[in-house]
Amino acid sequence: MKVLISSDGIHAHYFQRVAWLNAFRAVGIEAQLWDCKNVSAFDVFDSFEPDIFLGQSYNLDEALVKCLYERPHLKVGLRAGDWGSHEKEINQNQWNMLFASEKEKRLLKKLKDETGKPDFVHIHYLQEDVNKTHEYFQSIGIPAKSLMMCADTLMYGNAIADPKLKCDIGFVGGYWPHKGLIINEYLFPMLNDIDKYKVKIFGNQRWPVNQYCGYIEDNQVKNLFVSAKVCPNLSEPHAHAFGVDVNERIFKILFSGGFCVSDYCKAYEKVFNDGVVLAKTGEEFREKIDYYINNQEEAKSIAKKGRQTVLSNHTNFHRISDILKYTGNNELSKKLLKAIPTFNL
Repeated sequence: MKVLISSDGIHAHYFQRVAWLNAFRAVGIEAQLWDCKNVSAFDVFDSFEPDIFLGQSYNLDEALVKCLYERPHLKVGLRAGDWGSHEKEINQNQWNMLFASEKEKRLLKKLKDETGKPDFVHIHYLQEDVNKTHEYFQSIGIPAKSLMMCADTLMYGNAIADPKLKCDIGFVGGYWPHKGLIINEYLFPMLNDIDKYKVKIFGNQRWPVNQYCGYIEDNQVKNLFVSAKVCPNLSEPHAHAFGVDVNERIFKILFSGGFCVSDYCKAYEKVFNDGVVLAKTGEEFREKIDYYINNQEEAKSIAKKGRQTVLSNHTNFHRISDILKYTGNNELSKKLLKAIPTFNL
């Protein structure tokens, strides 16, 4: 079996696809990552000849569609934006959310009618939420499935506390105006009190604060998470408003062994139970960080529960098991799922 995974830039979903890639390869399935913005579809499909293709509906173009038409045996899963009844309640100009375009819908219907592909579309929400946000895909014969974010066990395992990364608050992520609406309310007030908190912020984009420490190597991120007393998680505004968008950062923090205080998203409560401390306001966020900085044994106990939740349900091996199930490889999916605890996690 060979799996081709399409990527279109460096962002959270890129790292998730790398996590899938690592898991497929770890279990002996040949997998390749395709930079769909810079490498021709004809070149990669002709040279690799996959059995499963994992792409994005919004990246379908003439060349890719032709490759799909030419391979009747191919199983296809595509990440797709929202298309459901909830759209009636949403001002799409206000929120930075992914919605399926009319062009995508027409192309997907034609592709499904004529080839039976894609086998499924997916998004990183809980299935109960996908059933509302993506319900209209069923009207054109395409099942909509949950593929939550996950922890890359090969990247974030075996974290080691590093004295150079030791701090009260450690954060890795980008800063831009839209996300800044939450960061400004929750985290920035704490940065003004430089005598109270030792804070280290890393990211590819420069932050407008003195605590920004620049870029951090990927293999050091996990070490920051276990070196910091508290690892905040902050979401984009639409996650607060609609409660369905579970971001990648929490999975990485928890699997590494870090302790997480997060802003509130309804889905976080369902996914992580009591393994993450949630705060509904900026003031509550700061109060809880203050408390757990000074109560580290309690924080470690919560972090341990959070890590177990990820280990049990949200590793990259769980996700490739889902992908195999959604593409009809049920026996292999079950076999892999049973084997997950035997991996060196």
